[in-house]
Amino acid sequence: MGTGLFIIDAIIIAIVILPFALFINGSKKRERKLKKALQSEATQNNCKLTKIEVDSNFAIGVDEVEEKLFFYKETSESAFAQVVDLKSIVSCKTIRDNKRVKDKTKHYDVIDKLQLSFVHHNLKEATDLMLYNNDDEMVLNNEIAIAQKWQDYVNHLLATKASSLENDKGMVMA
Repeated sequence: MGTGLFIIDAIIIAIVILPFALFINGSKKRERKLKKALQSEATQNNCKLTKIEVDSNFAIGVDEVEEKLFFYKETSESAFAQVVDLKSIVSCKTIRDNKRVKDKTKHYDVIDKLQLSFVHHNLKEATDLMLYNNDDEMVLNNEIAIAQKWQDYVNHLLATKASSLENDKGMVMA
């Protein structure tokens, strides 16, 4: 009688825990795949990533020495990579596109797109990295925090580079 209850309890526990284990394993596998694809892209450009961040369907990383930012995104239809040469960038900003949605009683804004935009020295062109698109993904996870973090990080990197260039020019002129 005790063994029968033990077996039934073990089966019930396995049924409850198994979906969570499979979900965690799947997300770790997807994270490793995105990270590997991003590192492969960096290797093709003779770069070594010093900082990497992986989210649900994209990975972003930077090589501070070569001053290049790498972005890899996988959607249900395709996968693509982008490289941004930070030497030709003036600033980075987060662009959020909202759309107004009506409910029976209320109006509210929904984030339609979220992207990092890199403004070039000529100020006429910009390179955009789409972090979230409402058409591709159903749920907005922590993309807003990631966009803000990378905007601050890249702008700090650009400011550091600009101040070191000014110091170098000052030393040459003196």
